[in-house]
Amino acid sequence: MNTLTDFLEQAHCQFQVYDLGRLVQKIDNSEFKEVATNKKSYPFPIQQHAFIALTFWQIATQKEHFIWFLKMPLDEQGLMRITAQTSFIKTVVEAMGENLTAEISETLQERLASNPFVFKPSSEKLSIFNANVNNSFIRPASSFYPAIQHYFSGQSNWQDWQSLGLQGFADLAARLNYDNNQKMIGDSLNFLPDQPLQTLAICLENQTEINAELAQKIAQQANKRLLLGQETNAILLLRALASCKEKEIIKQLLNEQLSTALIHQVDWYIAIAGRCWTLLEDETLLNQYFEALANHHQSLFPQLFADLVAIPNLRDKVLSQLRLTTRSPALSQAIGLLFSGLKKNA
Repeated sequence: MNTLTDFLEQAHCQFQVYDLGRLVQKIDNSEFKEVATNKKSYPFPIQQHAFIALTFWQIATQKEHFIWFLKMPLDEQGLMRITAQTSFIKTVVEAMGENLTAEISETLQERLASNPFVFKPSSEKLSIFNANVNNSFIRPASSFYPAIQHYFSGQSNWQDWQSLGLQGFADLAARLNYDNNQKMIGDSLNFLPDQPLQTLAICLENQTEINAELAQKIAQQANKRLLLGQETNAILLLRALASCKEKEIIKQLLNEQLSTALIHQVDWYIAIAGRCWTLLEDETLLNQYFEALANHHQSLFPQLFADLVAIPNLRDKVLSQLRLTTRSPALSQAIGLLFSGLKKNA
């Protein structure tokens, strides 16, 4: 038993895996098995690690689901290190005894808390993960859901948001196709104060079910907030569309933002690399992104280049930017700094 999937299969467990590093997003079991056995690079690396939530349950008993939050190291090729998986499994087996089909107890969960491969997600990621899992397994929303629905219905004062729980926002975002939530969110955007707007955006960025009408309203709201000088809100509203399937809407929004003052904001570049990286699969947008970064925040270029080149779906396109002959002097200089840094670290 060298891999996580080996262990779960021999323990007669069913499981689901979620990435918690960049976005909260489900990874297909078949894909994760390829990752665990080093047939495929981890699709969403961050800081040379895979941050995953592994929820599992034993087939025979169908009792409570258990969750491990794991921070697994990746090698230079983005492969999940087998030695790390084996080490973690060894700890589990020592805690359980030799019978891998024994019921997995809460005691084991406590013992694993101090394991070097276990991490504690942020409160935001944890709330979003809980909301997504409950929705996926057709479980009820949290007790915060009725209050958030009432607030977004517009029946109360828009300033009365202080008692709303983060879990309620996460539940609302996870249940876009229920209770008229897409329309309620779209109708509320013009009225939301900064704090609830920002919390909503952070929860929405993990959702694939945003429909075209809501996506268009979010993009329009991003433009409105930017005109009002609310740059943080404009960046978060771009992030809100990170998982949206309406790619043309978000690509147009990014294209528009490339011609605004946001190109001077460090957080804008980080948001695109960390949340909206799939847009950079468009090589024109990727080049525009690198040109803006090199011209306005050159010192950040090596860090974000390294982050993006580690993503398997982007790697070849990012590397091809190094070979472009038609690039600005600033981008040429940034690439030169990148290579000089690599030589120093060699």
